[in-house]
Amino acid sequence: MGFVILCLACGIKNPPVPPKTLTPPAIRDLKAEVIGDKVQLTWSMPKDDNELFDRVKHFRVYKYKSHSSIEVCEGCPIPFKPLLDIKLKDPYPAQMEGDSIIYHDAIEANYGYAYKIVVHHKSGGVSEDSNIVQFVTKP
Repeated sequence: MGFVILCLACGIKNPPVPPKTLTPPAIRDLKAEVIGDKVQLTWSMPKDDNELFDRVKHFRVYKYKSHSSIEVCEGCPIPFKPLLDIKLKDPYPAQMEGDSIIYHDAIEANYGYAYKIVVHHKSGGVSEDSNIVQFVTKP
């Protein structure tokens, strides 16, 4: 009986190793266009060696909003807050057009805005921040 238990318990004993994660490429072409009381954010699917990067889980969009009278100091970090996750399987409220993703967000007059995007891979890897787009709306 003891021999059977030892045979079942035998195996390679190593310290646990975390699963490997892939770091997706960051988005570098985020653009913002103000259209009336909305901003249209547009970016391309991430590519690796001119090939679409596969297994993207979602895009997390971050937003910063402040009254236009508040000045942001040069070089200070922007206190972004998560706005939403855009999943590739169901991108609503965003739209996919070819290799581009388009998202519309409501904005208010007399405010400053900043946006950035982070790519999340299915393995758990996270990209660096995208380029930041900033603008101030008029009163």
